[in-house]
Amino acid sequence: MTIKHSLSFPILEHETATSYVSRLTRYCGLASPSDLCLDHGFRWQDFVRGDDILFEKMAVIGGANAEDMKHWAMRTVNPNSFVVAGECVTKKSLVRTRVRVCPKCLVEDCRRHGRYGAYRKHLWHFLSMRSCALHEVPLISLEPEKHTIRNYDFCRVIERHWKTIQKEAQLDRFRRFTSLEAYILARLEGQKQNQFLDDMPLHIAARLCELLGFVLEFGPDRKITSASEDGLSTGGQIGFDALKQGETGLYAALDTLVSPNGLRTVRHRSDLGALFEWLRLSRVGPEFDTLKTLVREYIFRTYPCGEGDVVLGKKCSTPSRYSIHGAWKSLGIQRARMNRFLIAEGVAQKNDGESEIRLHDGLSAQDLSRLSEQISNRLTVAEASNVLNVSTDFLILLRKSGIVEPVIDALDQIPKYEKHALESLLEGLASSVTVTAVGAGEMVPIIEAARRIRCPATHIVQLVLDGALGHVARDANVAGLAGFRVRLQDVRAALPPLEMDGVTKGEAATTLRVTYQTINYLIEEGLLRSQRVRNPRSRQFLDAISSESLTEFQRNYETLGQLARRFRRASGPLGCHLEARGICPFETPQGISWYYARNGLDYRLKKAGLIVPDVSRRTSSRE
Repeated sequence: MTIKHSLSFPILEHETATSYVSRLTRYCGLASPSDLCLDHGFRWQDFVRGDDILFEKMAVIGGANAEDMKHWAMRTVNPNSFVVAGECVTKKSLVRTRVRVCPKCLVEDCRRHGRYGAYRKHLWHFLSMRSCALHEVPLISLEPEKHTIRNYDFCRVIERHWKTIQKEAQLDRFRRFTSLEAYILARLEGQKQNQFLDDMPLHIAARLCELLGFVLEFGPDRKITSASEDGLSTGGQIGFDALKQGETGLYAALDTLVSPNGLRTVRHRSDLGALFEWLRLSRVGPEFDTLKTLVREYIFRTYPCGEGDVVLGKKCSTPSRYSIHGAWKSLGIQRARMNRFLIAEGVAQKNDGESEIRLHDGLSAQDLSRLSEQISNRLTVAEASNVLNVSTDFLILLRKSGIVEPVIDALDQIPKYEKHALESLLEGLASSVTVTAVGAGEMVPIIEAARRIRCPATHIVQLVLDGALGHVARDANVAGLAGFRVRLQDVRAALPPLEMDGVTKGEAATTLRVTYQTINYLIEEGLLRSQRVRNPRSRQFLDAISSESLTEFQRNYETLGQLARRFRRASGPLGCHLEARGICPFETPQGISWYYARNGLDYRLKKAGLIVPDVSRRTSSRE
């Protein structure tokens, strides 16, 4: 049977389907919408749930626009989901069984459209709509009916609370219509404004703005259950402003919530507060996964989550940041050794009175990789010797000469060598190679050249590094420093001439005019000092007399041979003459030359009648 309409009762802008039927019922003089629906062969409950066929029937009955009725109707998809104006929303994001209204709108509607002009707008169903776009006043909630189905009879509810509505309309209240509410209104009109939010279901986008702004404004310790309507309205505005930049804006907002301790410990739950709890406890379907993924990835790259830690339903497979515990666990190093190393590297500190150390800014995966590389790059003496292919004794000589420098390793508290420094040394030697092929015997290894020239091998290494040798070759079959070869004549020419700090024993005997055995005797008596020096010509080591000790000896003593030369006398008779005059030498064994103390010696010699002959007068008389 086709229903023909005989009325012209239009549906008003943004009016819900149940509100239209409620007004139409009063216009027809019926007691309730149930009576109107039953008169036309269907149930009011079915109409409330939303049925396109019933909407079309009712549009024909009242003479309304069926498409508008469908567009602004609250249509049930399942017990927890609805469609309004083409947007999918959830039960938790709507106010359905309670009636929320703008009192000023209702008063104006009755004044404009007559007795049955007050109607329910679909915007008032949305929990995130807390103020009126026209009047910028708070929406008010009316006391619900005893039976839930009666709350959809909008006219009945308005009639029961009309005095309250009029009283509220006269109050001078203000609540700003926020940017978030303007976004929701525009989105319900089919307008696209923010790609980041537009890609989310409307209820998720709205709640994200509110919770993000709430935490930004009131801090992560404030529970969302304690939030007032004004607080949530303010939060929605702040959150929407933060998300204008989309994903970038979300991350920038989250950055402001990260506490200093958050870089060192896993505390995203306390830092993100109500926002994280909403994400964690939400049981919404896959349309929620995109947002969860964005926040989860942010947490994984910002906080030191361990491998296998579960955040928002997913495990962390590759940590981006590490706590101290995660660092030593990942590197396989004992906690105490790791603490020493982190403090030495300047990435952690230990405050007075605290037993544990604290990271300055946390450890990123790049930091941990760098530390791991640095640990593996530090070599023991034996390992460093293998890299250079030299003996440990030669490595020590290289260290003493300053060619290689060890560091005190904070992990093991022993000197170690940086692998890259040793490799740089070999690269420096390689850069001095000038000969690619040499004849057999013409070039010799550095160690062999040092042995044959009798100079420290470190001197030759330094000559190669300085580019002072004209010919340097490298044996590709021999690793390390042992593979480098030099030409002997180049090394001899490049080595600086030696200056021997002292004289040989023979030279000392000539200077003091004593026997060679006397020199050995004086050394034994501690009057002369022997030292190992290198011969400037042969570069061989020999025992020599220190120049300093020789000068000191001549300052304190004079030998019989020196006296004989001074007085132009034979040493034997002079010694007997002096002894006869009471000038005696130090007591020495047989075969050791005599020597005298200089203190007072010249006075006693003069008293004994010894005068130094005038050589110049004798020479002139001969002429």
